[in-house]
Amino acid sequence: MQTMQGIRVIEVAEWTFVPAAATVLADWGAEVLKIEHPEHGDGIRGLISSGIVPGAAGANFFVEQQFRNKKSVGIDISTETGREILYRLVEKADVFITSMLPDARERFGITFEDIRKVNPKVIYAKGTGYGPKGPDSRRGGYDGLSFWMRGGPAASMTTPGEPFVMQRPAFGDFTGGMFIAGGIASALFHRERTGEAVEVDVSLLGQACWMLSPDMVASMLYGAELPKGNLLGAPNPLVAPYECADGKHLQIMMLQAEKFWPQFLDAIELGHILEDERYDTPEKRAAASLELHTTLTEHFRTRDRAVWMAALQPTDCIFGAVQSPLEVAEDPQVAANQYILPVDHPEYGEIRLTSSPVQFGGEPVEIRNAAPEVGADTELTLVDLGCSWDEIAAWKEKNVIS
Repeated sequence: MQTMQGIRVIEVAEWTFVPAAATVLADWGAEVLKIEHPEHGDGIRGLISSGIVPGAAGANFFVEQQFRNKKSVGIDISTETGREILYRLVEKADVFITSMLPDARERFGITFEDIRKVNPKVIYAKGTGYGPKGPDSRRGGYDGLSFWMRGGPAASMTTPGEPFVMQRPAFGDFTGGMFIAGGIASALFHRERTGEAVEVDVSLLGQACWMLSPDMVASMLYGAELPKGNLLGAPNPLVAPYECADGKHLQIMMLQAEKFWPQFLDAIELGHILEDERYDTPEKRAAASLELHTTLTEHFRTRDRAVWMAALQPTDCIFGAVQSPLEVAEDPQVAANQYILPVDHPEYGEIRLTSSPVQFGGEPVEIRNAAPEVGADTELTLVDLGCSWDEIAAWKEKNVIS
């Protein structure tokens, strides 16, 4: 179900944070025109050739994942003619989305005021590192810095005295893209109801504050950082990953330990513990949590994970396999819900991409086209705009478009 069908989005953004938001809108059915430099395109296209990211058969997984369902329009907006072409596209757009820094927005004539002069009804959305106000509002940022390091997740997830845990590629960008997409959807709804087009702003730093809100609010209330450590010896032994005989791990996740305790022990053949007076109340179990962790750790190591999962399956217990990304890709639950979808690629054949997570009407996202090459849709887009072939040829001659 394409809930954004009929909405046109102009994307003037690079890398992943803001383009990921446009990908979500495209998945929901919006027509997304990705404006790229006519020669080198979005900077993320160069990650393979520059050696920063290893490529598989030449494929750039960033490009394939976040450029799908979009059209690439090559325009040099640093030129006056390029900006005039962009403005003509904006005239017929519903959303303008950008990741450009304030200086670049001013230089290219794409500030909120510039775009609003062209189309007063357009939703103007921007993704930034640090928000629209404050001493660092004009500074650049990436998710590895603005979100992960400065925003707190790295410090929160790193064991004291150990090197900082590094985030996975674009981890903050893809989650942040969902926030931007949600903000745009809300702004479109507001415009539909009131006629007013509002500006949308999401920052990587603000996103980190929201995602770490339990830590931050607790720390502010208590006046100290929350303690860090592993789950060994935590009050509830039913919230922990346990290693099995085959080296695989099983996550037990029962926050209401009292509710699940009897059936859990019976399922894993430790029912005799129910008769042990050392553990016959929640208070006693909390006091003896280290002993229980040790007992469960040793017990789970006696059989393979599949055996334990089969034993727990008939119960109401909350549990699951600890999986790598490649294992998740083959998870039958992922397949059943079509969280990974195939797409025919003109160069690589069938490839699989992850779906954006929101589904409407029980239908999965539709991937209508693979990631386009730079400027692949320029000519048809400009013809649809009413430009003549003579104009297009002249602009190509001047390297304004590709």
